[in-house]
Amino acid sequence: MTEERIAVEPASDVAAFGYHEVTSEPLLSGFLRRGAIQFTVTPAEFERHLDIAASAGVEPVLVTQLDQPLSKRPVLLTFDDGGKSAMYAANALERRGWRGHFFVITKRVGERTFLDAREIRELRDKGHLIGSHSHSHPDIFRDLAFDRMVAEWRDSRDRLADLLGEECTTAAVPGGHISAAVLRSADAAGVRSLFTCDPVLRPRLEGGCRVFGRFLVKRTTSHAQMTSLLDYEGWKTALIVRRTKDVVRRAVPGLFRLYLSRRTRESDVRAAQQVGADSKVTRL
Repeated sequence: MTEERIAVEPASDVAAFGYHEVTSEPLLSGFLRRGAIQFTVTPAEFERHLDIAASAGVEPVLVTQLDQPLSKRPVLLTFDDGGKSAMYAANALERRGWRGHFFVITKRVGERTFLDAREIRELRDKGHLIGSHSHSHPDIFRDLAFDRMVAEWRDSRDRLADLLGEECTTAAVPGGHISAAVLRSADAAGVRSLFTCDPVLRPRLEGGCRVFGRFLVKRTTSHAQMTSLLDYEGWKTALIVRRTKDVVRRAVPGLFRLYLSRRTRESDVRAAQQVGADSKVTRL
């Protein structure tokens, strides 16, 4: 019996999930900063998330497939920063026949805890999508002047195009703090698919750029919440939580910048080591 296939229009809901590091050794991958702790999940926990997705009948797709007829509601898996653990995450997906989106900070390429050029090409050659996470990863991207935003996107896109030998038109906003100017800057720089950190299901258009929301997975994300979100439930609640936090951040910008500067201080080794112990706790 042939499975009936339904066309998913570009404006249809899309459930996208954002990961960062997938590792039990945080000193070996990505940013070594206190703020990275909450976004680091262990390989065992990541595998459990994939098991939950598989049990729900989910088959993750790439953003480039959204204009094709799909048999299921689309789920996208993305990975920010381009830390070394991306190779493990990609392999875990490949074992299931799945592919993901890997967003690279081009200024960090080749650094000790980040992917090098060979590894990025390997991910692309295995069918994963490589995108831009800006060139230098400004922590509050929306605070930049518009021209600087555009330059961050263009510089990163150009470097990835040189590295991969093909155009890069997909990107993710670093830091997660967006504004109308951030979205316009991506469109002006030639980005055609942009991922934010706002947990919304319905994509929107900004000029010629499709803007997708994402739920950012943390080490505290429960199995029950993952199950619900994969079933397209609980997104409105997640959005309310995020927007409430953003209201507070905008109300006290000075305090927020001070807080962020401490959370993003490089080489916070003791904090990074602590995640190895803390993240062993599985929340059901």
